[in-house]
Amino acid sequence: MTKLEIVNAVKKYFKVQELVSKAVYDKWGEKSWNFLDEKLLETLLVLRRDILKVPLVCNDWVYGGKNSQRGLRENICSIVKEKTDKGVLYLSQHNFGKAVDLVSSKMSAEDMRKTIKANAKKLPYNVRVEDGVSWLHIDLMCDINQKDKIYFFKA
Repeated sequence: MTKLEIVNAVKKYFKVQELVSKAVYDKWGEKSWNFLDEKLLETLLVLRRDILKVPLVCNDWVYGGKNSQRGLRENICSIVKEKTDKGVLYLSQHNFGKAVDLVSSKMSAEDMRKTIKANAKKLPYNVRVEDGVSWLHIDLMCDINQKDKIYFFKA
């Protein structure tokens, strides 16, 4: 699939505002899709459509919620800016459009992790999944020697 085809498929489940911060959307609007990694979008599509099969929420600021940094994080968002101001090297995959943090009202984060693990063969790419948190963090930062489809880590 081309990136445009992937974006159009993902649009059935997510608005771009749900995957980027308000600052990014305010500046770039629908062009914000360009900042999201193609492999992440394909992974997100497979997770939502083929593996978890439940509604997923990333950022909810567009609906009046408080979450705006669970997808793409730009350089001036509070998480990144705070680390930069302190001189901390911060290479989160969120900064590169290669990570999302998700929740669902239909499935706990732990159940999502278990379901993903049981269906790992369906994933289009190797992924990292954060373990032991109340949300599903999934990203594409995999060690070049990673053989398993999923690498579970604790931050």
